[in-house]
Amino acid sequence: MTGRSVLTTAVMHRLFMGMVAVFLTLGMLTLAGLAGTEVASAAATAPAATQCDPPAFPTGAGFQVTCTLTIDNTVTAGVNTSTVTATACLAAAGVLAPFGCTTTVTSSNQLVTSVDQCNGIVVGGGSNVICNVSVVNTIPTGTATPGVTVNQCIGSGTGGGTQPTLVCAPVASTTGATVTQCNGSGNGGGASTRVQCDVTGGSTAEPVTINQCNGSANGGGSTVTCTTTFTNNFVAAAPTPTTTTTVPTTPAPTTPGPTTPGPTTPGPTTPAAGGGTPTTPTAGGTPGATGTGVTPVGSGVTGATGSAPGAGGSTGTLATTATPPAGTLAFTGANIAALLWAALMAIALGAVAIVWSRRGKRSDRTKVAA
Repeated sequence: MTGRSVLTTAVMHRLFMGMVAVFLTLGMLTLAGLAGTEVASAAATAPAATQCDPPAFPTGAGFQVTCTLTIDNTVTAGVNTSTVTATACLAAAGVLAPFGCTTTVTSSNQLVTSVDQCNGIVVGGGSNVICNVSVVNTIPTGTATPGVTVNQCIGSGTGGGTQPTLVCAPVASTTGATVTQCNGSGNGGGASTRVQCDVTGGSTAEPVTINQCNGSANGGGSTVTCTTTFTNNFVAAAPTPTTTTTVPTTPAPTTPGPTTPGPTTPGPTTPAAGGGTPTTPTAGGTPGATGTGVTPVGSGVTGATGSAPGAGGSTGTLATTATPPAGTLAFTGANIAALLWAALMAIALGAVAIVWSRRGKRSDRTKVAA
């Protein structure tokens, strides 16, 4: 076998060993992403939304943690509702979202009053923590909006590194603050500006306390990036519902009027036919008979009785308003089956490459011996 053939075989062997390393690495990273999927934030619901904390999330080294909570608190016509959208991602350091992520959406008839995430995790060094909270309050116009207080970036970014190691707005120490984040984190040395945290939105209509990114990403070579945002949306208050009842009308009793007989008019008197006029008796004569007239009797007309009572009014109906049931958004998450198949295929390809490489080496040795 010539020296060039041996050299070519050696190069091919190194190439295939490199492919083996790539496939095995991809398979392990995929499995790491699946591990992040298994520790999804099932507790991220009202009134206390919690995710990405131990023991569900690791405390070791070399992890990429990306967690986001969006809180929608709504108050309308005295009815409270909330929706929590929680995304939790866990993978090897440097593997960015959406790899290894799951998302859950939960609705409730309670308002969210507290948030806790990304505390006391990945303290072994070489990790990155990126966590964000967004609170959106939808409330009637005129609702009071107390100010937001902050306790942030105290005792963080120590242990060496080019200054500034902190980029925080504001840096503040407040007891019982609305937002407590990025305290005691990003220590042990590392890059400049390795701790970046801020709070935006100076007021919140609903009391929500935030506790995140405290005591995390220590051990050197780690970064912490965490934000909290408050938004107040004012809407016109809904009118108070009213109930209308119609009282049926009762007709007044009716008394028939008295019956008045019509006037009676006597008929004209007509002298009887043949009646003569009295004559003056003459001497020796008989007086004539006196004529008698017939007097007819007239009859009156009886008056009509009054009309029947009037009919009563119809009865009204009672107005009612139906309230639709609150809906619940469906669960959405990572395609675990697809990720698992990808990992198994990558590992299988790596194994095939190893077998093929060894057979090639065995064949080369046989040729050299020949």
